[in-house]
Amino acid sequence: MRTCFVWITFFASVASAYGSEALALQERLLEVYEQNKGAIVRVKAAYAGDEVDGKQQVMLRVGTGFFISKEGHVLVSASRAAGANRVWIEHEGKSYATESVGHDRLTNVSVLQVLEPPKEFSIIKLDAAQASPPVGSIAIAITSPLDFEPTPVMGLFTGVEKKFGNKVFPTSYIRTSIPVDGGQGGCPILDLNGRFIGMSVASIAELKGSFSLPVDALVRVRDDLMFSGHIIHGWMGFEVATKLHADDSNGVYISNVLADAPAAQAGLKKDDRLTSIAGRSIEDVFDVPGAFFFTRANQFTPVEVYRGEERLKLSVKTLPRPEKEPIITAESEDNIAKSEPAE
Repeated sequence: MRTCFVWITFFASVASAYGSEALALQERLLEVYEQNKGAIVRVKAAYAGDEVDGKQQVMLRVGTGFFISKEGHVLVSASRAAGANRVWIEHEGKSYATESVGHDRLTNVSVLQVLEPPKEFSIIKLDAAQASPPVGSIAIAITSPLDFEPTPVMGLFTGVEKKFGNKVFPTSYIRTSIPVDGGQGGCPILDLNGRFIGMSVASIAELKGSFSLPVDALVRVRDDLMFSGHIIHGWMGFEVATKLHADDSNGVYISNVLADAPAAQAGLKKDDRLTSIAGRSIEDVFDVPGAFFFTRANQFTPVEVYRGEERLKLSVKTLPRPEKEPIITAESEDNIAKSEPAE
C-alpha cells in the first residue's frame, strides 16, 4: 500500500507542476494579446473590377494591419493596398480613411497613414536589433480574421528560409505554423515575451503556415517607403556562382563583373571568392540577395573576398539597381511547392 501511495503522490506532484506551467503560459499569452490588440486594424481595399451589363464592378479585399507610429502610420500587405482605388481601416468598430505612403510588391509590404487616427490606439514598435527566435519556440499572431475582433493565434517558429522551391527570397524569411488566410495576412508575429519578430507576407498553403518578413528587413522597407515612397535597391554589377572544393565544401565565387559597374571600379574580379557583404557572411549563393537587401544606393559598402590565398577588404559605392537588373543571378532548385501572397 505504501508503494502505491508514493506513486500516487509522485503523479499528483507532476500533474501539479505541469498544470502550473500551463497556467503560466496561458497568462503570458493573455498579457501579450492585451498589450498589443489595440494596435491591430482590419484593412479593406476597393478595386475596380470588370464591367457587367455596363456597370463597373467593385472588388473588395480584406486583410490585417497594425499601427507603428502615434502619427497613424500602419503596416499592411501590398497585396491588399497597392493599386487600390480606395483603402480604409477599421479599428474597434469604426472606419478611418487612409492615404498611401508607399508600396513594395517585392516584399509585399505597404505603409499607409490614417488621415484622422483614433483618439486612442497602441503601436507595435519595430526594433531592428531584435534577433529571430530559435526554431521550435512559440509564435503569437494577432489578426483580424473575417469580420471578427482582433484575435490571438498561437503557433511555432518553424524555420528561417532563404528560398522556397525555385523562388529566391529578397532576404531571409521566418517560417511559422500560423496560417494567414481569411483576412489574416499582414498580421504582426510576436514571441512569448511580446517582442515583435516580423509581419506575415505570404501563406504556405500546403503546410497551413506562413512566411514573415523579419523585423530588421521590415525596418529597412519602412524607412525607404516613408522617406521616398518606394524601395531603392543597391547594385554593384556582378554575378555569382557556387564552386565545389576538393574537400566537398562549397564556395561562392564572382562569375562575372560588368564593365564600368561599381564592382569593377572598386577592384572586384572574376573568380574572387566572396566571404561577406556589408558585414553579412556569405556561405552560399542564397546569402547574396539577403546581403544586398540591406545595402543602400549611393553609399559605400564593405565587401570581403579571397583572391587566391590573399584576403582583400574592398569598399564598393553602390548605385541604384537598374530597373531590369535581377537582384542575383544564380540557379535554384526545381519548384517543390507553391507560395502565395498572404490573404
